[in-house]
Amino acid sequence: MEDFRIKVFKAVYASGSFTKAAGMLGISQPAVSQNISELEKELGIQLFTRSGGKVETTRQGEIFMRYADRISSAYDSVSAAFMTPLPEGAVFRIYPDPAARYYLMDEISSALASIFPGRDFNVTDTAEGADICIVSAPSRQSGSLVFRFSVLPSDHPLSSIVSSLLENLLV
Repeated sequence: MEDFRIKVFKAVYASGSFTKAAGMLGISQPAVSQNISELEKELGIQLFTRSGGKVETTRQGEIFMRYADRISSAYDSVSAAFMTPLPEGAVFRIYPDPAARYYLMDEISSALASIFPGRDFNVTDTAEGADICIVSAPSRQSGSLVFRFSVLPSDHPLSSIVSSLLENLLV
């Protein structure tokens, strides 16, 4: 669990360079610039000054770094408290509606296999008793479908994997 923009900020802060931060994070330099710009816009402050390839942290950026460390620690604490591993031998019960089954079943299978190699899952024909339901809805744009993800209760043993599954499906 993390706010990627904070991770980008911390990488630029540590490296003193947008290009080096991009390399550290495995993303493009324009993606680093975009994340920093979005963060600066949201906060209403300038975090870095940029001049001739040189990046310097502003006073506000120095102050924000202290908060960024606290935010990262808080995310780590939340993850440790709530992101429990899937119980051994657990089997996913997944209900994809007919459109989701047709359009997304390969992606769903791949995502689950990459998140939980060697785990089993059953595709069910009914939403009742399913751990994860994936349904579609008509879109306002003609000829499009919108997929909605119905998430299981937070105390369910599989709840910790939902964000990972969604990340893999939406890549």
